[in-house]
Amino acid sequence: MKTPKIKSDPETFRQLNERESLDERLVLIVKNLAAEQKNTFLNPAGLAHAADYIEAFFLGLGLKTMRQTYEADGVECHNIEAVGSSFQGRAKPHYILGAHYDSALGAPGADDNISAVAVMLETARGLLATPEVLKHLRFVAYVNEEAPHFSTETMGSYVHARLCRAAGDNILGMICLESLGYYSNESGSQELPEMSEEMLALSATLMVERGITPDVGNFLALVGDEASQELLMRFDALFSKSLGVSVMPMVNPEMRLSDQFSYWDVGYPALMLTDTAFFRNPNYHEPSDTFDTLNYCIMARITRNLIEALQKL
Repeated sequence: MKTPKIKSDPETFRQLNERESLDERLVLIVKNLAAEQKNTFLNPAGLAHAADYIEAFFLGLGLKTMRQTYEADGVECHNIEAVGSSFQGRAKPHYILGAHYDSALGAPGADDNISAVAVMLETARGLLATPEVLKHLRFVAYVNEEAPHFSTETMGSYVHARLCRAAGDNILGMICLESLGYYSNESGSQELPEMSEEMLALSATLMVERGITPDVGNFLALVGDEASQELLMRFDALFSKSLGVSVMPMVNPEMRLSDQFSYWDVGYPALMLTDTAFFRNPNYHEPSDTFDTLNYCIMARITRNLIEALQKL
């Protein structure tokens, strides 16, 4: 039996671009990019296939791309950047929208994190009609977020954030998209992270206000650190309205679970938007994290609201 591979040939993108439905395009992106695992240890070829696909997608939209290349475990690894032709440059105030594209060992990574990559790619498509917004926005697809690179010098966002700071990039904020596709309306489908008593009380109040049931996994979390609180409040106000899915905003610098903390550590405001991953999804880091377990209707809502929020941010 032939092992599935990620495809970035013209026919793949022709079929994708012919789909008028955002939901269908998201399905096709996830199905393709989750066709194989993507990591330096068990499938470095999968990493290369994913990088090629993401780069080709951005180029197909007419965006300019750049590869930030470095070596990890003897493998050439790439962060993929994309900007519109109207982008004013890294020295001008701008935002970063980012998501990692690698997967955990042995997992195809549909929710973690191709769901977020798909939302990022279709957000880029949705912003093509507003070059004024693209003046102030960079898209970044990160390599090596997963273990054993997580929180090390070979983590893609670690490399990117530090090079941004060294170059003096004028980043107003980074928005990290992490695991956005898994939802359940079943009681007992959601766990909560450990929190201080003060934060637990505040979270309980917000959950009541926003109609969130703590043990039901059908909401989103939006996480920042103290220095990102202003960005958190602004983005929440722009993104969460009329989403149709409740959003739980929280200032929790201890929740260093994705690429946003690489920017926290070098002094940039950053947020993580997530379905909460392993606090909810039983397929987390498992071979069962496949494209058919995700809710593409909610992913489409997230994409549309993200486009609108970035247009106003």
